[in-house]
Amino acid sequence: MGLVFCVGRAPHLHCSIQTTPYCCKQIAEIGKYSMAILGWQHLVDATDWTASVYAQLAQAAILKGAHPHLPVFVYAGFGWGFGMNAAVQPLMAQPEGYQDWFLQSTDGPEYTRTNCNQMHSNNPHCVGWFWKFSNASARTYFVEKLVRPLATSPMIDGVFFDAFNYGYEIPQVRPFGRSVVNVPNCTHAGGAGCEALLSGTLDVARRTTELLNANGKVPIFANPAAFFEGIVGAGDFYLDERRLLSSLEGLAWMTYCESARAEQVTKPESGTTNVSALRNMLEEGRRGVAAGVHAYYQRNGTQLEDPLPHVAAFMLVREEHWYYFGSTGWLDSDWAWTALYDLRCGRPAAPALALGDSQLAYTRRYEKCSVTLDCTHARKGLAAVQHCFASIEGPGSIAMPSIETL
Repeated sequence: MGLVFCVGRAPHLHCSIQTTPYCCKQIAEIGKYSMAILGWQHLVDATDWTASVYAQLAQAAILKGAHPHLPVFVYAGFGWGFGMNAAVQPLMAQPEGYQDWFLQSTDGPEYTRTNCNQMHSNNPHCVGWFWKFSNASARTYFVEKLVRPLATSPMIDGVFFDAFNYGYEIPQVRPFGRSVVNVPNCTHAGGAGCEALLSGTLDVARRTTELLNANGKVPIFANPAAFFEGIVGAGDFYLDERRLLSSLEGLAWMTYCESARAEQVTKPESGTTNVSALRNMLEEGRRGVAAGVHAYYQRNGTQLEDPLPHVAAFMLVREEHWYYFGSTGWLDSDWAWTALYDLRCGRPAAPALALGDSQLAYTRRYEKCSVTLDCTHARKGLAAVQHCFASIEGPGSIAMPSIETL
């Protein structure tokens, strides 16, 4: 199953996390977008952080009933597992029996409190541990107990899997500075044993995709790999995206690039390749990889910044089955419609063309407009967007009152 690309309709995602059932206004608003994802935050308080994704399925059915052609996804962790998941919590409750299913430090499991911090919660189920995908039993449990119930759910079209890279990168990342000690011959500096995490992650990715595809669904893998080292992972913790494509050959799936503001994706990454994320996305498009691209907007008080540079960056790389995320965060109030999403530029008429050798400036022609982005003077960082010049010119650049397909 592939995701439908809508001509003349900005592929934009809306992640809804309201803690009350959808009202008619919410349902209509979400229907304006080309895809909907129910984030992990959705219904966590209403369910006391217990099996919330299954409660979300009923709301997904409401969305599908109102918008049958709207792809609807739910969230699941990939490299990490949280106690809020019904299949993970029993393992965390008996750590002595499943110790080797998760990455361990000298004084217990490697852990994250990112969900706790984001929602200002001390609920014990907000804590997450990191899967040890070099363990075959852990891999099978993940596919059968986490993926299969969602794969067989008729009211969704796929699953957004967060933190794919944490399936293999955690020994190098070292949350809270704590070293991983239960992967033989693999330390924060690397080692031959780190390959077991890489190959295990690829095995889980393929089995997950096969299971979802067999049930008419598609996975979205967040930050899984890169064609150029240094963009996602480095050294013995680098997963070459060619390996991922080879592992998933013949299957339907999507990648997701986070932190895709204009000045971020055009800036060459540090490392051995010195290649920008935008160059990596261009390579993904050339190879037919479906993708979602997320730019985090800024607000100055109540004033939202002009998203033009970030939309322009997306339009440079946009291909069939590509979607754009634009928000200040992951809560309902962080997503707002702008006139840019109503543009009718049509299909791309040519690939993006680099302007000079810096990787910081590009232009691209569409059927009814042309897009230019120049971040030559931008610094990589959230405060520098005003230094990126962007334009969308031509008859398709006039915002229209409707987003219906031409």
